[in-house]
Amino acid sequence: MKNPFILPPEQRRGAVISGAYGMDNAGDEAVLTAMVAALRRLEQDLPLTVIARGGKRTGRRAGIGGVGRLNVPGWLWAMGRARLFILGGGSLLQDVTSRRSLWFYLTVLRAAKAMGCRVMLYGVGMGPINGLRQRQRTVECLNACADVIALRDGDSLRTLRDWGVDKPRLLLAADPALSLPAASGEREPKAGFVLRPWPGFWEHVPEFAQAARYVWQRYRLAPVFICLAPGDRQAVRSVCAELDGVPYAVSADPKRVGRMSVVLSMRLHGLVFALRDGVPAAGVSYDPKVDAFCAEAGFPLVKLENVTAEALTELADFAMHMDGEHLSASARTLRAREQVNLSAAAELLEQ
Repeated sequence: MKNPFILPPEQRRGAVISGAYGMDNAGDEAVLTAMVAALRRLEQDLPLTVIARGGKRTGRRAGIGGVGRLNVPGWLWAMGRARLFILGGGSLLQDVTSRRSLWFYLTVLRAAKAMGCRVMLYGVGMGPINGLRQRQRTVECLNACADVIALRDGDSLRTLRDWGVDKPRLLLAADPALSLPAASGEREPKAGFVLRPWPGFWEHVPEFAQAARYVWQRYRLAPVFICLAPGDRQAVRSVCAELDGVPYAVSADPKRVGRMSVVLSMRLHGLVFALRDGVPAAGVSYDPKVDAFCAEAGFPLVKLENVTAEALTELADFAMHMDGEHLSASARTLRAREQVNLSAAAELLEQ
Protein backbone atom coordinates (compact mmCIF):
# COMPACT_ATOMS: atom_id res chain seq x y z
CA MET A 1 0.00 0.00 0.00
CA LYS A 2 1.24 3.46 -0.88
CA ASN A 3 2.39 5.48 2.14
CA PRO A 4 0.58 8.86 2.04
CA PHE A 5 3.45 10.46 3.98
CA ILE A 6 6.05 9.68 1.30
CA LEU A 7 6.09 11.25 -2.15
CA PRO A 8 8.00 9.58 -5.00
CA PRO A 9 11.46 11.08 -5.71
CA GLU A 10 10.35 13.01 -8.78
CA GLN A 11 7.74 14.91 -6.75
CA ARG A 12 10.02 15.88 -3.86
CA ARG A 13 11.39 19.40 -3.40
CA GLY A 14 13.30 21.35 -0.83
CA ALA A 15 14.76 20.53 2.55
CA VAL A 16 13.88 19.95 6.18
CA ILE A 17 16.34 21.42 8.71
CA SER A 18 16.76 20.33 12.33
CA GLY A 19 18.96 21.84 15.02
CA ALA A 20 18.97 23.68 18.34
CA TYR A 21 16.66 26.40 17.06
CA GLY A 22 13.93 28.39 18.77
CA MET A 23 15.81 28.63 22.08
CA ASP A 24 16.78 32.32 21.82
CA ASN A 25 20.45 31.50 21.39
CA ALA A 26 21.87 34.13 19.03
CA GLY A 27 24.59 31.83 17.75
CA ASP A 28 22.19 29.05 16.76
CA GLU A 29 19.73 31.50 15.20
CA ALA A 30 22.57 33.03 13.16
CA VAL A 31 23.41 29.58 11.84
CA LEU A 32 19.80 29.03 10.77
CA THR A 33 19.67 32.45 9.12
CA ALA A 34 22.89 31.70 7.25
CA MET A 35 21.70 28.29 6.05
CA VAL A 36 18.37 29.63 4.83
CA ALA A 37 20.08 32.49 2.97
CA ALA A 38 22.53 30.07 1.36
CA LEU A 39 19.83 27.62 0.26
CA ARG A 40 17.72 30.48 -1.10
CA ARG A 41 20.64 31.38 -3.37
CA LEU A 42 20.25 27.98 -4.99
CA GLU A 43 16.53 28.50 -5.61
CA GLN A 44 14.59 31.50 -4.32
CA ASP A 45 11.34 29.61 -3.70
CA LEU A 46 12.95 26.38 -2.46
CA PRO A 47 10.56 24.85 0.12
CA LEU A 48 12.22 24.82 3.53
CA THR A 49 10.92 23.63 6.90
CA VAL A 50 12.65 23.78 10.28
CA ILE A 51 12.07 21.37 13.16
CA ALA A 52 12.49 23.56 16.22
CA ARG A 53 11.14 24.57 19.59
CA GLY A 54 8.16 26.83 18.90
CA GLY A 55 8.13 25.37 15.39
CA LYS A 56 5.85 27.75 13.50
CA ARG A 57 7.09 30.83 15.38
CA THR A 58 10.73 29.91 14.75
CA GLY A 59 9.96 29.21 11.11
CA ARG A 60 8.26 32.57 10.66
CA ARG A 61 11.30 34.37 12.08
CA ALA A 62 13.48 32.61 9.51
CA GLY A 63 10.98 33.13 6.69
CA ILE A 64 10.32 29.41 6.22
CA GLY A 65 7.94 26.70 7.40
CA GLY A 66 8.21 25.36 10.91
CA VAL A 67 7.13 22.33 12.91
CA GLY A 68 7.54 21.67 16.63
CA ARG A 69 10.14 19.26 17.96
CA LEU A 70 7.44 17.10 19.58
CA ASN A 71 5.14 17.11 16.53
CA VAL A 72 6.36 13.78 15.14
CA PRO A 73 3.60 13.41 12.49
CA GLY A 74 4.37 16.97 11.39
CA TRP A 75 8.03 16.39 10.77
CA LEU A 76 7.45 12.98 9.18
CA TRP A 77 5.00 14.64 6.78
CA ALA A 78 7.58 17.32 5.91
CA MET A 79 10.34 14.74 5.46
CA GLY A 80 8.16 12.68 3.14
CA ARG A 81 7.94 15.64 0.76
CA ALA A 82 11.51 16.92 0.98
CA ARG A 83 14.46 15.85 -1.12
CA LEU A 84 17.04 16.70 1.54
CA PHE A 85 17.23 16.53 5.32
CA ILE A 86 19.82 18.77 7.01
CA LEU A 87 21.02 18.35 10.59
CA GLY A 88 23.00 21.33 11.77
CA GLY A 89 24.84 23.38 12.39
CA GLY A 90 26.27 23.31 15.87
CA SER A 91 27.54 20.59 18.20
CA LEU A 92 24.34 18.58 18.26
CA LEU A 93 25.78 15.09 18.60
CA GLN A 94 27.27 15.28 22.10
CA ASP A 95 26.32 14.02 25.55
CA VAL A 96 27.90 16.71 27.76
CA THR A 97 24.87 18.98 28.09
CA SER A 98 22.25 16.25 27.62
CA ARG A 99 21.99 12.65 26.51
CA ARG A 100 18.33 13.21 25.69
CA SER A 101 19.17 15.73 22.98
CA LEU A 102 21.65 13.24 21.47
CA TRP A 103 18.95 10.55 21.32
CA PHE A 104 16.53 13.07 19.78
CA TYR A 105 18.88 14.00 16.94
CA LEU A 106 19.77 10.37 16.24
CA THR A 107 16.05 9.57 16.09
CA VAL A 108 15.43 12.43 13.67
CA LEU A 109 18.31 11.27 11.45
CA ARG A 110 16.90 7.74 11.29
CA ALA A 111 13.41 9.07 10.58
CA ALA A 112 14.67 11.24 7.70
CA LYS A 113 16.43 8.27 6.13
CA ALA A 114 13.35 6.07 6.55
CA MET A 115 11.22 8.76 4.88
CA GLY A 116 13.42 8.69 1.80
CA CYS A 117 15.45 11.91 2.26
CA ARG A 118 19.03 12.45 1.31
CA VAL A 119 20.73 13.20 4.65
CA MET A 120 23.41 15.81 5.32
CA LEU A 121 25.06 17.16 8.46
CA TYR A 122 25.77 20.83 7.64
CA GLY A 123 28.68 22.68 9.27
CA VAL A 124 28.54 20.64 12.46
CA GLY A 125 30.96 20.08 15.31
CA MET A 126 31.31 16.59 16.69
CA GLY A 127 31.30 15.47 20.31
CA PRO A 128 32.29 15.17 22.99
CA ILE A 129 30.44 11.88 23.45
CA ASN A 130 31.83 10.34 26.61
CA GLY A 131 29.48 7.39 27.02
CA LEU A 132 30.61 4.28 25.12
CA ARG A 133 27.03 3.19 24.35
CA GLN A 134 26.11 6.66 23.13
CA ARG A 135 29.17 6.79 20.90
CA GLN A 136 28.48 3.35 19.42
CA ARG A 137 24.88 4.30 18.63
CA THR A 138 26.04 7.55 17.05
CA VAL A 139 28.56 5.80 14.79
CA GLU A 140 25.98 3.20 13.77
CA CYS A 141 23.43 5.90 12.97
CA LEU A 142 25.82 8.06 10.95
CA ASN A 143 27.14 5.13 8.95
CA ALA A 144 23.60 3.94 8.21
CA CYS A 145 21.83 7.24 7.58
CA ALA A 146 24.15 10.07 6.52
CA ASP A 147 25.13 10.72 2.90
CA VAL A 148 27.41 13.69 3.59
CA ILE A 149 28.86 15.10 6.81
CA ALA A 150 30.41 18.57 6.50
CA LEU A 151 32.42 19.36 9.65
CA ARG A 152 33.13 22.88 10.86
CA ASP A 153 36.66 22.13 12.12
CA GLY A 154 39.50 19.71 11.63
CA ASP A 155 39.23 18.29 15.15
CA SER A 156 35.65 17.17 14.46
CA LEU A 157 36.73 15.54 11.20
CA ARG A 158 39.49 13.64 12.95
CA THR A 159 37.08 12.63 15.72
CA LEU A 160 34.66 11.01 13.27
CA ARG A 161 37.44 9.13 11.54
CA ASP A 162 38.82 7.92 14.86
CA TRP A 163 35.35 6.71 15.86
CA GLY A 164 35.03 4.68 12.67
CA VAL A 165 32.50 6.74 10.71
CA ASP A 166 33.46 5.70 7.18
CA LYS A 167 30.28 5.28 5.13
CA PRO A 168 29.23 8.92 4.57
CA ARG A 169 31.30 11.38 2.57
CA LEU A 170 33.27 13.45 5.12
CA LEU A 171 34.12 17.05 4.23
CA LEU A 172 35.99 19.84 5.99
CA ALA A 173 33.82 22.98 6.00
CA ALA A 174 33.33 25.78 8.55
CA ASP A 175 30.64 27.37 10.71
CA PRO A 176 27.71 28.60 8.56
CA ALA A 177 27.48 31.89 10.47
CA LEU A 178 30.75 32.97 8.84
CA SER A 179 28.84 33.47 5.58
CA LEU A 180 26.58 36.19 7.02
CA PRO A 181 27.32 39.84 6.17
CA ALA A 182 29.48 41.71 8.63
CA ALA A 183 27.74 43.79 11.28
CA SER A 184 27.08 47.37 10.23
CA GLY A 185 27.96 50.45 12.27
CA GLU A 186 31.13 52.13 13.41
CA ARG A 187 33.66 50.44 15.67
CA GLU A 188 33.14 51.38 19.34
CA PRO A 189 36.04 52.10 21.71
CA LYS A 190 34.86 49.31 23.98
CA ALA A 191 35.78 45.76 24.95
CA GLY A 192 33.22 43.01 24.48
CA PHE A 193 32.86 40.22 27.05
CA VAL A 194 30.77 37.21 26.04
CA LEU A 195 30.31 35.05 29.13
CA ARG A 196 28.12 32.11 29.97
CA PRO A 197 27.26 30.09 33.07
CA TRP A 198 29.16 26.81 33.20
CA PRO A 199 30.54 24.55 35.93
CA GLY A 200 33.78 26.16 37.05
CA PHE A 201 32.83 29.66 35.90
CA TRP A 202 31.63 30.91 39.27
CA GLU A 203 34.90 30.42 41.09
CA HIS A 204 36.57 32.68 38.51
CA VAL A 205 34.13 35.59 38.69
CA PRO A 206 36.69 37.86 40.45
CA GLU A 207 39.24 37.17 37.71
CA PHE A 208 36.79 38.09 34.94
CA ALA A 209 35.96 41.28 36.83
CA GLN A 210 39.68 42.09 37.11
CA ALA A 211 40.07 41.57 33.35
CA ALA A 212 37.20 43.98 32.66
CA ARG A 213 38.75 46.51 35.03
CA TYR A 214 42.12 46.05 33.32
CA VAL A 215 40.93 46.86 29.78
CA TRP A 216 39.28 50.00 31.12
CA GLN A 217 42.32 51.17 33.07
CA ARG A 218 44.98 50.10 30.54
CA TYR A 219 43.24 50.85 27.22
CA ARG A 220 40.28 53.06 28.25
CA LEU A 221 37.93 50.52 26.70
CA ALA A 222 34.72 50.34 28.71
CA PRO A 223 33.51 46.73 29.01
CA VAL A 224 30.29 45.71 27.26
CA PHE A 225 28.83 42.38 28.40
CA ILE A 226 27.03 40.84 25.41
CA CYS A 227 24.49 38.12 26.23
CA LEU A 228 24.01 35.68 23.34
CA ALA A 229 21.50 33.57 25.28
CA PRO A 230 19.06 34.40 28.09
CA GLY A 231 20.97 32.36 30.66
CA ASP A 232 24.12 34.43 30.13
CA ARG A 233 22.68 37.29 32.19
CA GLN A 234 23.22 35.34 35.39
CA ALA A 235 26.95 35.07 34.68
CA VAL A 236 27.14 38.72 33.61
CA ARG A 237 25.39 39.98 36.76
CA SER A 238 27.89 38.18 38.96
CA VAL A 239 30.83 39.89 37.24
CA CYS A 240 29.23 43.32 37.07
CA ALA A 241 28.60 43.21 40.82
CA GLU A 242 32.38 43.48 41.28
CA LEU A 243 32.96 46.43 38.94
CA ASP A 244 32.66 49.42 41.27
CA GLY A 245 34.05 52.49 39.55
CA VAL A 246 34.22 50.90 36.10
CA PRO A 247 31.71 52.13 33.47
CA TYR A 248 30.09 49.15 31.78
CA ALA A 249 27.08 48.21 29.69
CA VAL A 250 25.03 45.04 29.18
CA SER A 251 23.59 44.22 25.77
CA ALA A 252 21.55 41.42 24.21
CA ASP A 253 22.34 42.57 20.66
CA PRO A 254 24.72 40.08 18.99
CA LYS A 255 25.64 42.73 16.39
CA ARG A 256 27.50 44.59 19.14
CA VAL A 257 30.23 41.93 18.95
CA GLY A 258 31.23 43.18 15.51
CA ARG A 259 31.50 46.79 16.68
CA MET A 260 33.87 46.17 19.60
CA SER A 261 37.56 47.05 19.58
CA VAL A 262 38.41 43.69 21.15
CA VAL A 263 36.39 40.68 22.36
CA LEU A 264 36.93 38.10 25.10
CA SER A 265 34.47 35.25 24.64
CA MET A 266 33.54 31.97 26.25
CA ARG A 267 30.87 31.31 23.65
CA LEU A 268 31.91 29.92 20.29
CA HIS A 269 29.74 32.29 18.32
CA GLY A 270 31.13 35.31 20.11
CA LEU A 271 34.43 34.28 18.49
CA VAL A 272 32.80 33.44 15.14
CA PHE A 273 31.11 36.85 14.99
CA ALA A 274 34.37 38.57 15.93
CA LEU A 275 36.37 36.84 13.18
CA ARG A 276 33.66 37.43 10.59
CA ASP A 277 33.64 41.14 11.44
CA GLY A 278 37.41 41.56 11.73
CA VAL A 279 37.51 42.13 15.50
CA PRO A 280 40.58 40.92 17.45
CA ALA A 281 39.47 38.33 19.97
CA ALA A 282 40.54 35.77 22.55
CA GLY A 283 38.73 32.71 23.87
CA VAL A 284 38.07 31.16 27.24
CA SER A 285 37.51 27.50 26.52
CA TYR A 286 34.98 25.37 28.34
CA ASP A 287 34.48 22.96 25.42
CA PRO A 288 36.69 21.46 22.67
CA LYS A 289 34.74 23.40 20.03
CA VAL A 290 36.19 26.66 21.40
CA ASP A 291 39.73 25.22 21.29
CA ALA A 292 39.21 24.06 17.70
CA PHE A 293 37.90 27.39 16.45
CA CYS A 294 40.59 29.45 18.19
CA ALA A 295 43.29 27.23 16.68
CA GLU A 296 41.91 27.73 13.17
CA ALA A 297 41.19 31.46 13.59
CA GLY A 298 44.53 32.21 15.25
CA PHE A 299 42.89 33.50 18.43
CA PRO A 300 44.69 33.00 21.75
CA LEU A 301 42.83 31.19 24.49
CA VAL A 302 42.96 29.92 28.03
CA LYS A 303 41.01 26.97 29.37
CA LEU A 304 38.36 27.85 31.92
CA GLU A 305 39.97 25.73 34.62
CA ASN A 306 43.25 27.62 34.14
CA VAL A 307 41.77 31.12 34.31
CA THR A 308 43.66 33.63 36.42
CA ALA A 309 43.60 37.41 36.35
CA GLU A 310 47.09 37.39 34.85
CA ALA A 311 46.08 34.91 32.12
CA LEU A 312 43.06 37.01 31.13
CA THR A 313 45.01 40.27 31.02
CA GLU A 314 47.67 38.59 28.88
CA LEU A 315 44.92 37.44 26.50
CA ALA A 316 43.60 40.99 26.30
CA ASP A 317 47.08 42.36 25.58
CA PHE A 318 47.70 39.75 22.88
CA ALA A 319 44.37 40.43 21.20
CA MET A 320 44.89 44.19 21.30
CA HIS A 321 48.13 43.79 19.34
CA MET A 322 46.85 41.14 16.94
CA ASP A 323 47.99 41.54 13.35
CA GLY A 324 45.07 42.72 11.20
CA GLU A 325 46.29 41.04 8.04
CA HIS A 326 46.59 37.69 9.81
CA LEU A 327 43.05 38.14 11.09
CA SER A 328 41.77 38.92 7.59
CA ALA A 329 43.59 35.93 6.12
CA SER A 330 42.04 33.58 8.69
CA ALA A 331 38.58 34.96 7.93
CA ARG A 332 39.06 34.53 4.17
CA THR A 333 40.24 30.95 4.60
CA LEU A 334 37.33 29.92 6.79
CA ARG A 335 34.75 31.75 4.66
CA ALA A 336 36.01 29.90 1.59
CA ARG A 337 35.82 26.61 3.47
CA GLU A 338 32.28 27.39 4.62
CA GLN A 339 31.13 27.28 0.99
CA VAL A 340 31.75 23.52 1.08
CA ASN A 341 28.50 23.24 3.07
CA LEU A 342 26.36 24.76 0.33
CA SER A 343 28.13 22.94 -2.49
CA ALA A 344 27.42 19.59 -0.82
CA ALA A 345 23.79 20.51 -0.18
CA ALA A 346 23.37 21.58 -3.82
CA GLU A 347 24.68 18.22 -5.05
CA LEU A 348 22.28 16.31 -2.82
CA LEU A 349 19.31 18.42 -3.89
CA GLU A 350 20.07 17.60 -7.52
CA GLN A 351 20.32 13.86 -6.99
